[in-house]
Amino acid sequence: MSCLRKAVCLAALFCLFTSTALLAQSTGGRILGTISDPTNAVLSGVKVTLVNDATNVSRSVTSNDSGDYVFVEVAPGSYYTEYELTGFKKNVRRGITVELNQVVGLNMVLQIGQAQEIVDVTSEAPIVDTTSTQLGAIVNNRSVNELPLNTRDTYQFLQLQPGVQSQFGSSDSTFYGSDSNGSVSVNGGRSRSNNFSVNGGDANDQFANLPTVQPSPDAIEEFRVISNTFDAEYGRNSGAVVNVVTKSGTNQWHGNVYEYFRNKVLNAKGYFDFAKAQSNQNQFGGTFGGPLRKDKTFFFTSYEGRRVRQGISGQFFQVPTPAERQGVFAGFPAFRSDGVTPNQIVDQTVADALNGRAGCTAAIN
Repeated sequence: MSCLRKAVCLAALFCLFTSTALLAQSTGGRILGTISDPTNAVLSGVKVTLVNDATNVSRSVTSNDSGDYVFVEVAPGSYYTEYELTGFKKNVRRGITVELNQVVGLNMVLQIGQAQEIVDVTSEAPIVDTTSTQLGAIVNNRSVNELPLNTRDTYQFLQLQPGVQSQFGSSDSTFYGSDSNGSVSVNGGRSRSNNFSVNGGDANDQFANLPTVQPSPDAIEEFRVISNTFDAEYGRNSGAVVNVVTKSGTNQWHGNVYEYFRNKVLNAKGYFDFAKAQSNQNQFGGTFGGPLRKDKTFFFTSYEGRRVRQGISGQFFQVPTPAERQGVFAGFPAFRSDGVTPNQIVDQTVADALNGRAGCTAAIN
């Protein structure tokens, strides 16, 4: 029994470590910079604290001998930072917005003074990123929620990004695209060369390489299309990287409830239809999030359902005329293209089919 318990413990440890090693692409950004004094001399040992505005969750690092500091895996959101060192005024920089996979450079100059003195600076992230070579575009939750979406398919926004072309209507959908909104060509690449991830996890169909996990638009915080020179962590495919991150809970309760309804009132009747085909669509759901323990633990959940009732038009059939129903085939065209022997059935297959019917031969005689 002792050996069995040891084996179970080893198996559990193996699963734990391998699951950690199998973590996928990063969804967080980075904040980094250099701290100096008014003479441009770098300062080491500065305590830098990063605080999330929505959750008040904080973490701290210390600048190294070169005056550099870095926060890795910073979840998208709004933050402020605090810089503290004995003999210098405490600096607070607010209004720091971190987007998905964004690198934010924040250099700070500390003023000589007492720690009780606070220098409060309101700032935004620089427009130009000078620390990364990645090229990409961000689609934030405002765009996702306010722009119109047919069937609420978030991946339709891929077509709005520079260098992205839809592959709808491809002649060979198996190799070059399909009718899925995730089938796009980025910078001329094949649509099957893109890599999709949701919250850092693999979200690809292994056969067609199209997205298999598609969160509800109301549950998406933002997503990013990295089109060129992305980091090595985004391996696997030669095309673009589509990285989606969902919302999370905060210290405030928040959520929504929605329903979208479509029917056949404004639809046109088909040419061969005697009535409008049934067409009703209900798309409904909601989101809800908040704190389980304030400033410590949070949750967020979402649900979306779709109900479609779609009528299908019947095929077009040519039915016998009243005279033909009585066996009178006057004017019946010949089944020949040369127009020979009109009013006669000269095709043997048609003749065999008619002769096989009960009473047909007797009626002809």
